[in-house]
Amino acid sequence: MLPRLASFAVAAYLLLILAAIVAYKIAFAGQIALDPWFGIYGIVVTTYILSRFVLSLWYRAPMDVGLRPRVAVIMPGFNEEQAIASSLRSILALDYPAELLQIIAVNDGSTDDTIGEMRRVEAEAGGRIRVIDFPENRGKRAAMAAGIRATDAEIVAFVDSDSELEPDAMAKLVQAFDDERVGAVCGHAEVLNVRETWLTKMQAVRYFVAFKVFKAAESVFGAVTCCSGCFSAYRRDAIMPRLDWWETQTFLGRESTFGDDRSLTNCVLRKWRVVYHADAVSHTAVPTTFKKFMRQQARWKRSWTRESLLVATFMWRKHPAASLAVYVGMILPLIAPITALRAVFWRPLVQGHAAPLIYLVGIYAIALVYSLYFAVRKRQYDTLWIYGIAFVFFYLAFMLWQTYYAIFTSRTASWGTRPATAGMIKEDPVPAVLVPRAAAVAQFAATEHQTDDADRAVR
Repeated sequence: MLPRLASFAVAAYLLLILAAIVAYKIAFAGQIALDPWFGIYGIVVTTYILSRFVLSLWYRAPMDVGLRPRVAVIMPGFNEEQAIASSLRSILALDYPAELLQIIAVNDGSTDDTIGEMRRVEAEAGGRIRVIDFPENRGKRAAMAAGIRATDAEIVAFVDSDSELEPDAMAKLVQAFDDERVGAVCGHAEVLNVRETWLTKMQAVRYFVAFKVFKAAESVFGAVTCCSGCFSAYRRDAIMPRLDWWETQTFLGRESTFGDDRSLTNCVLRKWRVVYHADAVSHTAVPTTFKKFMRQQARWKRSWTRESLLVATFMWRKHPAASLAVYVGMILPLIAPITALRAVFWRPLVQGHAAPLIYLVGIYAIALVYSLYFAVRKRQYDTLWIYGIAFVFFYLAFMLWQTYYAIFTSRTASWGTRPATAGMIKEDPVPAVLVPRAAAVAQFAATEHQTDDADRAVR
Protein backbone atom coordinates (compact mmCIF):
# COMPACT_ATOMS: atom_id res chain seq x y z
CA MET A 1 0.00 0.00 0.00
CA LEU A 2 2.81 2.39 0.90
CA PRO A 3 4.59 2.14 -2.50
CA ARG A 4 1.29 2.87 -4.26
CA LEU A 5 0.67 5.94 -2.09
CA ALA A 6 4.24 7.06 -2.70
CA SER A 7 3.70 6.63 -6.42
CA PHE A 8 0.59 8.80 -6.34
CA ALA A 9 2.40 11.42 -4.25
CA VAL A 10 5.37 11.58 -6.61
CA ALA A 11 3.10 11.72 -9.66
CA ALA A 12 1.05 14.52 -8.09
CA TYR A 13 4.23 16.45 -7.28
CA LEU A 14 5.45 15.98 -10.85
CA LEU A 15 2.20 17.34 -12.26
CA LEU A 16 2.39 20.27 -9.84
CA ILE A 17 5.87 21.17 -11.06
CA LEU A 18 4.81 20.95 -14.68
CA ALA A 19 1.80 23.15 -13.98
CA ALA A 20 3.99 25.66 -12.15
CA ILE A 21 6.42 25.84 -15.08
CA VAL A 22 3.61 26.48 -17.56
CA ALA A 23 1.94 29.02 -15.26
CA TYR A 24 5.20 30.91 -14.80
CA LYS A 25 5.83 31.10 -18.56
CA ILE A 26 2.30 32.37 -19.15
CA ALA A 27 2.41 34.91 -16.29
CA PHE A 28 5.70 36.44 -17.40
CA ALA A 29 5.19 36.20 -21.16
CA GLY A 30 4.75 39.96 -21.26
CA GLN A 31 8.30 40.51 -20.04
CA ILE A 32 9.81 39.05 -23.18
CA ALA A 33 10.29 42.56 -24.48
CA LEU A 34 12.62 43.33 -21.56
CA ASP A 35 14.92 40.43 -22.42
CA PRO A 36 13.91 38.90 -25.75
CA TRP A 37 16.78 36.41 -25.89
CA PHE A 38 16.17 34.83 -22.50
CA GLY A 39 12.39 35.07 -22.79
CA ILE A 40 12.09 33.43 -26.19
CA TYR A 41 14.73 30.83 -25.34
CA GLY A 42 12.88 29.90 -22.15
CA ILE A 43 9.56 29.50 -23.95
CA VAL A 44 11.09 27.40 -26.75
CA VAL A 45 12.96 25.10 -24.33
CA THR A 46 9.92 24.67 -22.11
CA THR A 47 7.64 23.96 -25.06
CA TYR A 48 10.11 21.53 -26.59
CA ILE A 49 10.64 19.51 -23.40
CA LEU A 50 6.99 19.46 -22.38
CA SER A 51 5.98 18.45 -25.91
CA ARG A 52 8.23 15.39 -25.61
CA PHE A 53 6.50 14.33 -22.39
CA VAL A 54 3.04 14.99 -23.80
CA LEU A 55 3.67 13.14 -27.06
CA SER A 56 5.15 10.19 -25.20
CA LEU A 57 1.74 9.71 -23.57
CA TRP A 58 0.38 8.82 -27.04
CA TYR A 59 3.09 6.26 -27.63
CA ARG A 60 2.06 2.61 -27.77
CA ALA A 61 4.47 -0.28 -28.21
CA PRO A 62 3.85 -2.42 -31.32
CA MET A 63 1.37 -5.22 -30.66
CA ASP A 64 2.46 -8.85 -30.70
CA VAL A 65 0.91 -10.30 -33.86
CA GLY A 66 2.99 -13.46 -33.81
CA LEU A 67 5.42 -12.30 -36.49
CA ARG A 68 8.57 -14.46 -36.63
CA PRO A 69 10.79 -13.42 -39.55
CA ARG A 70 14.28 -14.75 -40.18
CA VAL A 71 16.68 -12.63 -38.15
CA ALA A 72 20.44 -12.30 -38.22
CA VAL A 73 22.01 -10.82 -35.08
CA ILE A 74 25.35 -9.20 -35.84
CA MET A 75 27.72 -8.47 -32.99
CA PRO A 76 31.00 -6.72 -33.84
CA GLY A 77 33.66 -6.72 -31.14
CA PHE A 78 37.00 -5.04 -30.59
CA ASN A 79 38.96 -5.89 -27.43
CA GLU A 80 35.85 -7.08 -25.60
CA GLU A 81 37.15 -10.30 -24.06
CA GLN A 82 35.56 -9.48 -20.69
CA ALA A 83 32.03 -9.02 -22.03
CA ILE A 84 31.67 -10.69 -25.43
CA ALA A 85 30.96 -14.22 -24.19
CA SER A 86 28.18 -13.08 -21.86
CA SER A 87 26.64 -10.99 -24.63
CA LEU A 88 26.68 -13.86 -27.12
CA ARG A 89 25.16 -16.23 -24.59
CA SER A 90 22.35 -13.78 -23.94
CA ILE A 91 21.50 -14.00 -27.65
CA LEU A 92 21.65 -17.79 -27.59
CA ALA A 93 19.20 -17.68 -24.68
CA LEU A 94 16.63 -15.63 -26.59
CA ASP A 95 13.11 -16.96 -26.66
CA TYR A 96 13.07 -17.08 -30.46
CA PRO A 97 12.95 -20.08 -32.83
CA ALA A 98 16.54 -21.27 -33.25
CA GLU A 99 16.00 -22.13 -36.92
CA LEU A 100 15.00 -18.52 -37.60
CA LEU A 101 17.84 -16.89 -35.66
CA GLN A 102 21.34 -16.58 -37.09
CA ILE A 103 24.16 -15.16 -34.95
CA ILE A 104 27.22 -13.59 -36.55
CA ALA A 105 30.10 -12.46 -34.33
CA VAL A 106 32.78 -10.32 -36.00
CA ASN A 107 36.18 -9.90 -34.38
CA ASP A 108 37.51 -6.55 -35.56
CA GLY A 109 41.22 -7.28 -35.25
CA SER A 110 41.23 -7.38 -31.45
CA THR A 111 44.59 -7.43 -29.67
CA ASP A 112 43.22 -9.27 -26.62
CA ASP A 113 41.50 -12.67 -26.47
CA THR A 114 38.17 -11.54 -27.94
CA ILE A 115 38.48 -14.05 -30.77
CA GLY A 116 39.20 -16.83 -28.27
CA GLU A 117 36.06 -15.99 -26.31
CA MET A 118 34.03 -15.92 -29.54
CA ARG A 119 35.39 -19.32 -30.58
CA ARG A 120 34.60 -20.85 -27.19
CA VAL A 121 30.98 -19.74 -27.33
CA GLU A 122 30.82 -20.81 -30.98
CA ALA A 123 31.88 -24.32 -29.93
CA GLU A 124 29.19 -24.38 -27.22
CA ALA A 125 26.46 -23.21 -29.59
CA GLY A 126 26.37 -26.25 -31.85
CA GLY A 127 26.54 -24.36 -35.13
CA ARG A 128 24.24 -21.49 -34.17
CA ILE A 129 27.06 -18.92 -34.21
CA ARG A 130 29.27 -17.97 -37.11
CA VAL A 131 32.51 -16.14 -36.31
CA ILE A 132 34.17 -13.78 -38.78
CA ASP A 133 37.75 -12.89 -37.84
CA PHE A 134 39.45 -9.76 -39.19
CA PRO A 135 43.24 -10.18 -38.90
CA GLU A 136 43.57 -6.41 -38.52
CA ASN A 137 41.36 -3.65 -37.15
CA ARG A 138 39.14 -2.30 -39.93
CA GLY A 139 36.61 -0.35 -37.89
CA LYS A 140 33.14 -1.08 -36.56
CA ARG A 141 31.36 -0.21 -39.82
CA ALA A 142 33.45 -2.68 -41.79
CA ALA A 143 32.66 -5.34 -39.20
CA MET A 144 28.94 -4.58 -39.32
CA ALA A 145 28.92 -4.53 -43.12
CA ALA A 146 30.72 -7.87 -43.26
CA GLY A 147 28.04 -9.33 -41.02
CA ILE A 148 25.25 -7.90 -43.19
CA ARG A 149 26.77 -9.37 -46.35
CA ALA A 150 27.22 -12.76 -44.67
CA THR A 151 23.47 -13.28 -44.30
CA ASP A 152 20.33 -13.13 -46.39
CA ALA A 153 17.97 -12.82 -43.41
CA GLU A 154 15.15 -10.37 -43.99
CA ILE A 155 15.77 -8.64 -40.65
CA VAL A 156 19.26 -7.62 -39.55
CA ALA A 157 19.71 -6.83 -35.87
CA PHE A 158 22.70 -5.30 -34.11
CA VAL A 159 23.70 -5.80 -30.49
CA ASP A 160 26.72 -4.08 -28.97
CA SER A 161 29.33 -6.43 -27.53
CA ASP A 162 28.85 -4.89 -24.08
CA SER A 163 25.07 -5.34 -24.13
CA GLU A 164 22.80 -8.19 -23.06
CA LEU A 165 19.24 -8.86 -24.19
CA GLU A 166 16.27 -9.94 -22.14
CA PRO A 167 14.94 -13.36 -23.30
CA ASP A 168 11.83 -11.96 -25.02
CA ALA A 169 13.56 -8.91 -26.51
CA MET A 170 13.90 -10.16 -30.08
CA ALA A 171 10.42 -11.66 -30.27
CA LYS A 172 9.00 -8.30 -29.23
CA LEU A 173 11.24 -6.10 -31.36
CA VAL A 174 10.38 -7.75 -34.69
CA GLN A 175 6.64 -7.19 -34.22
CA ALA A 176 7.11 -3.62 -35.45
CA PHE A 177 8.00 -4.95 -38.90
CA ASP A 178 4.41 -6.10 -39.36
CA ASP A 179 3.95 -2.55 -40.65
CA GLU A 180 5.46 -2.67 -44.14
CA ARG A 181 6.35 1.02 -43.90
CA VAL A 182 8.76 0.39 -41.01
CA GLY A 183 12.40 0.11 -42.02
CA ALA A 184 14.05 0.10 -38.60
CA VAL A 185 13.19 -0.45 -34.94
CA CYS A 186 15.06 0.75 -31.87
CA GLY A 187 14.84 -1.31 -28.70
CA HIS A 188 14.86 0.05 -25.16
CA ALA A 189 18.19 0.24 -23.32
CA GLU A 190 18.73 0.02 -19.57
CA VAL A 191 22.06 0.55 -17.81
CA LEU A 192 23.64 -2.83 -16.97
CA ASN A 193 26.16 -1.61 -14.38
CA VAL A 194 23.73 0.87 -12.86
CA ARG A 195 25.04 0.87 -9.26
CA GLU A 196 28.74 0.68 -9.99
CA THR A 197 29.59 4.38 -9.56
CA TRP A 198 27.88 7.74 -9.09
CA LEU A 199 28.31 8.31 -12.82
CA THR A 200 26.53 5.10 -13.84
CA LYS A 201 23.65 6.00 -11.53
CA MET A 202 23.23 9.34 -13.26
CA GLN A 203 23.32 7.66 -16.65
CA ALA A 204 20.61 5.20 -15.58
CA VAL A 205 18.14 8.07 -15.15
CA ARG A 206 19.30 9.76 -18.33
CA TYR A 207 18.94 6.60 -20.44
CA PHE A 208 15.46 5.92 -19.10
CA VAL A 209 14.13 9.37 -19.92
CA ALA A 210 15.92 9.51 -23.27
CA PHE A 211 14.20 6.32 -24.42
CA LYS A 212 10.84 6.38 -22.64
CA VAL A 213 10.19 10.06 -23.37
CA PHE A 214 12.24 11.35 -26.29
CA LYS A 215 12.39 8.24 -28.48
CA ALA A 216 8.77 7.45 -27.64
CA ALA A 217 7.75 10.95 -28.76
CA GLU A 218 9.67 10.56 -32.03
CA SER A 219 8.16 7.12 -32.56
CA VAL A 220 4.63 8.54 -32.54
CA PHE A 221 5.45 9.97 -35.99
CA GLY A 222 7.69 7.10 -37.11
CA ALA A 223 10.69 9.42 -37.02
CA VAL A 224 13.17 8.09 -34.46
CA THR A 225 16.43 9.82 -35.36
CA CYS A 226 18.87 7.31 -33.86
CA CYS A 227 18.49 3.54 -33.50
CA SER A 228 20.95 2.92 -30.70
CA GLY A 229 23.71 0.41 -31.23
CA CYS A 230 22.77 -1.29 -27.95
CA PHE A 231 19.91 -3.09 -29.67
CA SER A 232 18.23 -2.26 -32.97
CA ALA A 233 16.98 -4.05 -36.06
CA TYR A 234 16.66 -3.08 -39.71
CA ARG A 235 14.70 -4.40 -42.64
CA ARG A 236 17.28 -5.73 -45.07
CA ASP A 237 15.54 -4.08 -48.02
CA ALA A 238 15.88 -0.71 -46.28
CA ILE A 239 19.65 -0.81 -45.79
CA MET A 240 21.06 -2.67 -48.79
CA PRO A 241 20.61 0.18 -51.34
CA ARG A 242 22.88 2.42 -49.27
CA LEU A 243 25.18 -0.12 -47.62
CA ASP A 244 28.24 0.73 -49.73
CA TRP A 245 27.78 4.47 -49.15
CA TRP A 246 27.29 3.94 -45.42
CA GLU A 247 30.33 1.69 -45.04
CA THR A 248 32.64 4.16 -46.79
CA GLN A 249 31.00 7.39 -45.59
CA THR A 250 33.32 10.36 -45.26
CA PHE A 251 32.87 13.75 -43.68
CA LEU A 252 34.87 16.73 -44.90
CA GLY A 253 37.41 14.41 -46.46
CA ARG A 254 37.77 12.10 -43.46
CA GLU A 255 36.51 8.56 -42.95
CA SER A 256 33.47 8.38 -40.66
CA THR A 257 34.64 5.79 -38.15
CA PHE A 258 31.97 6.30 -35.49
CA GLY A 259 28.32 7.28 -35.28
CA ASP A 260 27.42 4.18 -37.30
CA ASP A 261 24.03 3.83 -35.59
CA ARG A 262 22.88 7.39 -36.23
CA SER A 263 24.22 7.30 -39.79
CA LEU A 264 22.51 4.00 -40.64
CA THR A 265 19.29 5.36 -39.14
CA ASN A 266 19.57 8.38 -41.44
CA CYS A 267 19.92 6.08 -44.45
CA VAL A 268 16.66 4.36 -43.55
CA LEU A 269 14.73 7.37 -42.25
CA ARG A 270 14.84 9.11 -45.62
CA LYS A 271 12.36 6.64 -47.14
CA TRP A 272 10.96 4.55 -44.29
CA ARG A 273 9.38 4.84 -40.86
CA VAL A 274 11.70 4.31 -37.91
CA VAL A 275 10.05 3.39 -34.59
CA TYR A 276 10.85 2.52 -30.98
CA HIS A 277 9.81 -0.59 -29.03
CA ALA A 278 9.72 0.14 -25.30
CA ASP A 279 9.21 -3.51 -24.31
CA ALA A 280 12.17 -4.94 -26.23
CA VAL A 281 14.83 -4.45 -23.58
CA SER A 282 18.61 -4.62 -23.63
CA HIS A 283 21.03 -3.90 -20.80
CA THR A 284 24.23 -2.10 -21.73
CA ALA A 285 27.39 -1.29 -19.80
CA VAL A 286 28.14 2.45 -19.59
CA PRO A 287 31.36 4.32 -18.77
CA THR A 288 32.30 4.27 -15.10
CA THR A 289 34.86 7.08 -15.01
CA PHE A 290 34.61 10.77 -15.80
CA LYS A 291 37.35 10.61 -18.46
CA LYS A 292 35.80 7.73 -20.41
CA PHE A 293 32.34 9.23 -20.15
CA MET A 294 33.40 12.62 -21.49
CA ARG A 295 35.27 11.00 -24.38
CA GLN A 296 32.19 8.98 -25.25
CA GLN A 297 30.01 12.08 -25.16
CA ALA A 298 32.44 14.01 -27.37
CA ARG A 299 32.32 11.19 -29.90
CA TRP A 300 28.53 11.13 -29.83
CA LYS A 301 28.35 14.89 -30.29
CA ARG A 302 30.70 14.73 -33.27
CA SER A 303 28.45 12.18 -34.95
CA TRP A 304 25.44 14.33 -34.02
CA THR A 305 27.14 17.28 -35.75
CA ARG A 306 27.75 15.30 -38.93
CA GLU A 307 24.39 13.54 -39.08
CA SER A 308 22.38 16.64 -38.20
CA LEU A 309 23.63 18.25 -41.39
CA LEU A 310 22.41 15.25 -43.33
CA VAL A 311 19.05 14.74 -41.64
CA ALA A 312 18.31 18.43 -42.16
CA THR A 313 18.29 17.86 -45.92
CA PHE A 314 15.27 15.55 -45.85
CA MET A 315 13.52 15.78 -42.47
CA TRP A 316 11.19 18.49 -43.79
CA ARG A 317 9.46 15.78 -45.84
CA LYS A 318 8.25 14.05 -42.67
CA HIS A 319 5.31 14.99 -40.46
CA PRO A 320 5.46 18.74 -39.65
CA ALA A 321 5.48 18.14 -35.88
CA ALA A 322 8.29 15.61 -36.20
CA SER A 323 10.41 17.77 -38.48
CA LEU A 324 9.92 20.90 -36.38
CA ALA A 325 11.07 19.03 -33.28
CA VAL A 326 14.19 17.81 -35.07
CA TYR A 327 15.15 21.27 -36.32
CA VAL A 328 14.53 22.83 -32.92
CA GLY A 329 16.56 20.04 -31.37
CA MET A 330 19.46 20.99 -33.65
CA ILE A 331 19.34 24.68 -32.77
CA LEU A 332 18.95 24.48 -28.99
CA PRO A 333 22.32 22.79 -28.27
CA LEU A 334 24.04 25.50 -30.30
CA ILE A 335 22.57 28.41 -28.35
CA ALA A 336 22.30 26.78 -24.91
CA PRO A 337 25.94 27.54 -23.95
CA ILE A 338 25.50 31.18 -24.98
CA THR A 339 22.35 31.44 -22.89
CA ALA A 340 24.06 29.87 -19.87
CA LEU A 341 27.02 32.25 -20.07
CA ARG A 342 24.70 35.19 -20.50
CA ALA A 343 22.52 34.23 -17.54
CA VAL A 344 25.23 33.17 -15.10
CA PHE A 345 28.03 35.62 -15.90
CA TRP A 346 27.22 38.38 -18.39
CA ARG A 347 24.02 39.74 -16.88
CA PRO A 348 25.16 39.74 -13.21
CA LEU A 349 28.77 40.84 -13.75
CA VAL A 350 28.53 43.14 -16.79
CA GLN A 351 24.95 44.41 -16.83
CA GLY A 352 24.54 44.53 -13.07
CA HIS A 353 21.43 42.34 -12.86
CA ALA A 354 20.64 40.16 -9.89
CA ALA A 355 22.00 36.66 -9.44
CA PRO A 356 20.70 34.20 -12.05
CA LEU A 357 18.20 32.61 -9.68
CA ILE A 358 15.41 32.31 -12.25
CA TYR A 359 17.72 30.53 -14.68
CA LEU A 360 19.01 28.11 -12.04
CA VAL A 361 15.53 27.48 -10.65
CA GLY A 362 14.42 26.66 -14.19
CA ILE A 363 17.27 24.17 -14.52
CA TYR A 364 16.30 22.65 -11.17
CA ALA A 365 12.67 22.36 -12.27
CA ILE A 366 13.67 20.47 -15.40
CA ALA A 367 15.90 18.21 -13.29
CA LEU A 368 13.00 17.46 -10.98
CA VAL A 369 10.72 16.64 -13.89
CA TYR A 370 13.23 14.14 -15.29
CA SER A 371 13.97 12.56 -11.92
CA LEU A 372 10.37 12.32 -10.70
CA TYR A 373 9.31 10.84 -14.01
CA PHE A 374 11.97 8.18 -13.49
CA ALA A 375 10.73 7.55 -9.95
CA VAL A 376 7.11 7.19 -11.07
CA ARG A 377 7.81 4.91 -14.02
CA LYS A 378 10.54 2.77 -12.45
CA ARG A 379 8.88 2.48 -9.03
CA GLN A 380 12.23 2.95 -7.32
CA TYR A 381 12.03 5.05 -4.19
CA ASP A 382 15.62 4.70 -3.03
CA THR A 383 18.21 7.36 -3.76
CA LEU A 384 18.66 6.46 -7.43
CA TRP A 385 16.19 9.04 -8.78
CA ILE A 386 18.11 11.82 -7.02
CA TYR A 387 21.00 11.21 -9.40
CA GLY A 388 18.75 12.48 -12.16
CA ILE A 389 18.79 15.91 -10.53
CA ALA A 390 22.56 15.72 -10.14
CA PHE A 391 22.94 14.80 -13.80
CA VAL A 392 21.19 17.92 -15.07
CA PHE A 393 23.61 20.15 -13.14
CA PHE A 394 26.49 17.90 -14.20
CA TYR A 395 25.37 18.46 -17.79
CA LEU A 396 25.29 22.22 -17.22
CA ALA A 397 28.78 22.24 -15.71
CA PHE A 398 30.57 19.96 -18.16
CA MET A 399 28.64 18.55 -21.11
CA LEU A 400 26.92 21.74 -22.28
CA TRP A 401 30.22 23.16 -23.49
CA GLN A 402 31.23 20.03 -25.39
CA THR A 403 29.01 20.98 -28.32
CA TYR A 404 31.39 23.61 -29.66
CA TYR A 405 34.42 21.39 -29.02
CA ALA A 406 32.74 18.58 -30.94
CA ILE A 407 31.98 20.91 -33.87
CA PHE A 408 35.56 22.19 -34.04
CA THR A 409 36.94 18.63 -33.90
CA SER A 410 34.25 16.95 -35.99
CA ARG A 411 36.73 15.78 -38.62
CA THR A 412 38.60 13.53 -36.21
CA ALA A 413 38.45 9.79 -36.86
CA SER A 414 39.53 8.81 -33.36
CA TRP A 415 37.04 7.08 -31.05
CA GLY A 416 38.89 8.46 -28.05
CA THR A 417 37.90 5.50 -25.88
CA ARG A 418 39.71 2.63 -27.54
CA PRO A 419 43.06 2.11 -29.30
CA ALA A 420 41.63 1.08 -32.65
CA THR A 421 43.72 1.89 -35.69
CA ALA A 422 41.06 1.92 -38.41
CA GLY A 423 40.54 5.39 -39.82
CA MET A 424 43.24 6.96 -37.67
CA ILE A 425 44.60 10.01 -39.48
CA LYS A 426 46.70 12.82 -38.12
CA GLU A 427 44.52 15.75 -37.15
CA ASP A 428 44.32 18.70 -39.48
CA PRO A 429 45.21 21.92 -37.61
CA VAL A 430 42.45 23.77 -39.47
CA PRO A 431 39.24 23.82 -37.35
CA ALA A 432 36.42 21.85 -38.92
CA VAL A 433 34.03 24.77 -38.87
CA LEU A 434 36.31 26.67 -41.23
CA VAL A 435 35.96 23.98 -43.89
CA PRO A 436 32.89 24.31 -46.14
CA ARG A 437 30.16 21.98 -44.88
CA ALA A 438 28.39 21.84 -48.25
CA ALA A 439 30.70 19.04 -49.39
CA ALA A 440 29.37 16.62 -46.77
CA VAL A 441 25.76 17.43 -47.52
CA ALA A 442 26.34 17.18 -51.26
CA GLN A 443 27.97 13.78 -50.85
CA PHE A 444 24.90 12.43 -49.08
CA ALA A 445 22.48 14.09 -51.48
CA ALA A 446 24.39 12.61 -54.43
CA THR A 447 23.22 9.16 -53.40
CA GLU A 448 19.61 10.19 -54.05
CA HIS A 449 19.63 9.54 -57.80
CA GLN A 450 21.85 6.46 -57.42
CA THR A 451 19.52 4.67 -55.01
CA ASP A 452 16.00 5.77 -55.95
CA ASP A 453 15.70 3.01 -58.55
CA ALA A 454 16.87 0.45 -56.00
CA ASP A 455 14.39 1.80 -53.46
CA ARG A 456 11.53 1.37 -55.87
CA ALA A 457 12.67 -2.15 -56.70
CA VAL A 458 12.71 -3.38 -53.09
CA ARG A 459 9.52 -1.61 -52.08
